[in-house]
Amino acid sequence: MIVNIFTLIMLFIAVLSCTLGGYLFYATIKTLFHFKKAVPLEAKSSFEEKGYLIFLLACVALSVRMFAWPWLYFMLQSFVSEVPGAMCIFGVTRVLPDTVTFLQIIKPISFFIMGGWLLCYYVDKSISTSPLARKNLLFLLPICGVLLADSIGDIYYVIRMKPLMSVSCCATFFDTPLRPSAMIPQALFGRDFQQALFIVFYATNIILIILLFTSLSRKWQSSVSIPGNVMFYSQIVIAAVNIPIVIISFFENIGPALMQLPLHHCIYCFMGKGIVPDAPVILGLFAIGTFAIGWMGIIRLICRNEETQPVTERLLRKVNVLSAFCFLAFIMMVTVHLILIQ
Repeated sequence: MIVNIFTLIMLFIAVLSCTLGGYLFYATIKTLFHFKKAVPLEAKSSFEEKGYLIFLLACVALSVRMFAWPWLYFMLQSFVSEVPGAMCIFGVTRVLPDTVTFLQIIKPISFFIMGGWLLCYYVDKSISTSPLARKNLLFLLPICGVLLADSIGDIYYVIRMKPLMSVSCCATFFDTPLRPSAMIPQALFGRDFQQALFIVFYATNIILIILLFTSLSRKWQSSVSIPGNVMFYSQIVIAAVNIPIVIISFFENIGPALMQLPLHHCIYCFMGKGIVPDAPVILGLFAIGTFAIGWMGIIRLICRNEETQPVTERLLRKVNVLSAFCFLAFIMMVTVHLILIQ
C-alpha cells in the first residue's frame, strides 16, 4: 500500500461510504417492506422520521461517493513517481490493471445514477406529501449496490496497490499504428481521417447545443415545428452518438493538438501532466453536459406525477440550461485552445 494524503482520503471516503451504503441498503429494504401509502395518524410522525433519516443518509453517502470519481485521478497521478517506469497515469494503471479498469468504468456510472437520484429526491422533497417516496426508495436499491461495489473496489485497490513491477511507457500503447482510436475512424473515413473526424466532432456538438437552446424556448420550438418529446429524444440520441466521437477526437485530434505533440495520443498525458492546465475542466464540462441530458431522462421517467409536474418542469429547465452551458463552454474552450496554438 502506498501511503500519502490522496490514498488516506480515498480510503476514508471508501470506508465511510461503504458503511453508510450497507446500512442504507438494509434500511431501504426494511422501509419498503413496511411502506404504506396511508399511514395511521399515531404512527405518522415515527414513519416520517425514519424516511427523513434514510433520505438524509442517502444524500450524504451519494454526495461523498460522487467526489470519489475525480479524486481517483488525483490519487493515480500521485502514484506516478512511485511506480518504476511510469511517465503518466497510464503507467500506474498497468499495476492491478483489471481493478483500475473496473474503477474507471464504475465511477462515471455511479456519478451519473447518483446525480439522477439526488435530482429526483429534490423534486419529491419540494412537495409536502412526498408522492415519489416509494419510487425513490426503489431507485435507491440498485444505487446502493453500485455504491457498495465502487467503495469495496476502492478499498481493495488502495490496500493492494504495491509498485513492485516496472511498467512500460504510454507511447507503447497509445502511439502504435494499430491503436483502436485510430482504426475505428480509419475504417469509416479512410486513412486520412483526421479532418473528417474534426468536422464530425464540431457538427455533433453544435447540433446538440442548438437543440438544447431550442428546447429552452417554446417560441423557438414552435418556429421549427418539432414536438417537445421529439426534441428531447433527439438530444438523447445525439448525446449518445457524441460520446464515442468526442472520446476518439480527443485521442486522435484534439489531445495531440492541444499538447502540441501531434504524434502522441495519450489521454492521461493530456489531462494529468499539466501540459494543458485546464484539461480536467474541459473534460469535466463535457461529462457534466452529457450526464445532464441523461438526468433529464431520469427525471422524466421517475417524476411523472401530477403533483410534482410544476416542480419537475422547472427542474428540467434548469438541468437543460446546465447541459447547454457545459457544452457551449466545452466547445468554446477547445476552440480557443486550437486558435491560440496556431
